[in-house]
Amino acid sequence: MNSALQRFRFAATGRWAVSIRTYVAIVFPFGFLTSIEREQILNPGQLSESALIALGGELACALFIFVTQALLLGNRTRELVALWRCIFLWFGAGLVRGVFTALNAYWGFDRDYDFGVRVPAAFFYTGSAMVLAAFYFGTIERNRIQSRALYTLGAFLEQDEAQLTQLARERRLKAIEVIEVELLPRVSQLKDGIKDVLIASGPNQGQIIDKDELEKLYNQSRSLASALDDQKRSYDDLPERVDSFADSRKSSRYISAILPKVISIRVTFLVIVIGSFSGQFARNGLGGLLAGFLGAIVITLYLLPISQLIKRKLGPYRLLSFLAYFGAFAVQAGYNVIQPKIGIILEYPFPPWYSGVKTTYGVFVASIIATLIIEVQGRFEGEIKKGSVLIQKVDDLNTRAELLEISAFEGRYGTLQGKITGVTMALHLMASMNNITIERKSELLSGANELLSESLSEIEKLKAHQ
Repeated sequence: MNSALQRFRFAATGRWAVSIRTYVAIVFPFGFLTSIEREQILNPGQLSESALIALGGELACALFIFVTQALLLGNRTRELVALWRCIFLWFGAGLVRGVFTALNAYWGFDRDYDFGVRVPAAFFYTGSAMVLAAFYFGTIERNRIQSRALYTLGAFLEQDEAQLTQLARERRLKAIEVIEVELLPRVSQLKDGIKDVLIASGPNQGQIIDKDELEKLYNQSRSLASALDDQKRSYDDLPERVDSFADSRKSSRYISAILPKVISIRVTFLVIVIGSFSGQFARNGLGGLLAGFLGAIVITLYLLPISQLIKRKLGPYRLLSFLAYFGAFAVQAGYNVIQPKIGIILEYPFPPWYSGVKTTYGVFVASIIATLIIEVQGRFEGEIKKGSVLIQKVDDLNTRAELLEISAFEGRYGTLQGKITGVTMALHLMASMNNITIERKSELLSGANELLSESLSEIEKLKAHQ
């Protein structure tokens, strides 16, 4: 419960706690329409008068919202505001709307106040509609802000990636150069020298005690040359970046949801319930509330399989959308027709066509909200995934650049270079100094074999860390 309340506070008590865009586009039109409907019940046949009475309440409500948001919610664009202030504005606007509609009817047109009819409906509809608008559009805006933050992070990560890619390529060329210029020629020279000594120690020469050790040294020198070739080939060039985090980002605009792409059962149910309750209570009392609630259930049950087909892309979208909206109109109109036959008798029922149009409008508005939520949430999750991939790629590039630097250093100045030099010196001593004892030559040969074995191990270690 605390978690749900916290999510609501984060979404609804910030920038979108009240917005002229959502009020004018979503809250006002339907509220003004239901006010006219209510006035037509109280004063039948006077459509222009009913519209003027309702307009007075709407203007007073708009003035109340403007003043209250400036006084109580002025810093909402910078930080979250107290929840009680938002509740006061949301439902206070509904109260002002209902009260001033009644006062306008009495003062301007000499009608009865009828507070019991005008105030509860305006209070419930305006408060509930503004709460839902603040929550849903606040959620959308919050995800948009987070997506922009992830985009900014991704742009920095892309810069790091480009720099590390260039660094890794430079170090790769340097590591290959060390192998080709400094190590392979020395190993090749070493191998040839060992071969010469091996030939010189033929069966007629008794200078080398253990010819097997010399052959082992020669085989290890060949293995070392092969290992260095493999090491050089392992320094594959890095692939070019195909898609860019920054280039793939597209701004989520509200205009993009004018043609909805989904049908949300939950949002649709809430919108239809609020609309039907606000319209039916003033006309038909508790019976109207029951009829509206049952109608909302019927519509959402009809839309449920269609919404699943659209979600899973199991049919042509245009056909499914037509079935959703036209079907909602037909089902609601049919429901109004059969209400008396199933025991729901209302004093002032809506005409079936009119009820169907309003329900279709509610489904359309709910679909716009759901489309925006899904699009922004999908972009947010997609940028989280791209960011995670980039972070991993940057870490891998950083590790590779470090290993390439180590490889180049080891090949030029490290133990690998020293071991090859040690073997070369040992071979030179054995070949050039005749006064060295056989025991000393055996010792030098054994040490040379050990050094080449260690050299191979060094190369294997470098491979293991790539």
